[in-house]
Amino acid sequence: MPIDPSKPFDLTYRVDPNWVDMRLDQFVKAMVPSMSRTKIQKYIKAQRVEVNGAPRPANWRVRLQDQVLLRCWEPTEGSDAARLIPLDILYEDDHILALNKQPGLVVHPVGKHRHNTLLNALYFRYRDTLPEDQEISLANRLDQHTSGVILVTKHTQAKRIIQQAFEARTPKKTYIALAEGVVRDDALAIDAPLGPALGRTDHCLMGVRHDGEGKPSKTELQVMERFDGFTLLRLSPHTGRPHQLRVHAAYIGHPLVSDDRYGNGAPLTLISESGGEERATIKRYALHAAELSFDHPMTGVAMQVKAPLAQDMHDILAGLRKGWRNQRSG
Repeated sequence: MPIDPSKPFDLTYRVDPNWVDMRLDQFVKAMVPSMSRTKIQKYIKAQRVEVNGAPRPANWRVRLQDQVLLRCWEPTEGSDAARLIPLDILYEDDHILALNKQPGLVVHPVGKHRHNTLLNALYFRYRDTLPEDQEISLANRLDQHTSGVILVTKHTQAKRIIQQAFEARTPKKTYIALAEGVVRDDALAIDAPLGPALGRTDHCLMGVRHDGEGKPSKTELQVMERFDGFTLLRLSPHTGRPHQLRVHAAYIGHPLVSDDRYGNGAPLTLISESGGEERATIKRYALHAAELSFDHPMTGVAMQVKAPLAQDMHDILAGLRKGWRNQRSG
């Protein structure tokens, strides 16, 4: 079927046994012979070819029953959405940049989030400044409602070196979280394997698995501050499993505040005892990627990037320190 980019449609293909282990660009060419290889490469580079909901590189090998989506049409409002996303840059040079992601922002185009993502905003910002042989790439990712440090590379050499470092787990990550209840121990090492939650109906739900189906997962926990009914924690993951910090916090009986998957999910509202209108509310799980330490991919210099707390966590902590009244909402 000839492709007309002016018409709004996507093409979806399921990988059958005849195409298993084929390169993604070759698979798309086989499915849509009318597309030139050059255009296919451009579509892949522009993140308009997805495998199971996630953009993949041209050399990605497709697997049996993978669903490959080709987004043939880019709405005109897409660039406007990217243009309106603010970027809080913490550090930048010719090779990398680090920024402080705001809570609620999806990092990567997926599902219904096609244009209002961090990566879209980065592409828009650098669309006219980076040479064609360079591309923006995320070195680490945060869930939608997690705020804090995101590291970005600007070219393939930096990307390769940073990827190798993360695979070797040499970068050090530090998170700050507000947990339900009062954690009694000043420090804990949580060593509990994680895998798909038993009996889950939510395909993203993770859980501690001691049946051989979990992957090794370790988190170090330190108490930073205790309040009436809450604890401020510093969390250092030694592994990078999905939802690791949230699951481990819930596993020890102290889920993160307002965590809708692993806690009660109720927003937390604090009200001033003075009777005025002062209040603070947090409606997302209280998790912030506070620090990232790594070696610069090109110079080898030790780097430490710190991100100030998002406003909702800052306000909640300020209210707790002032002794404001806890009023659960919704």
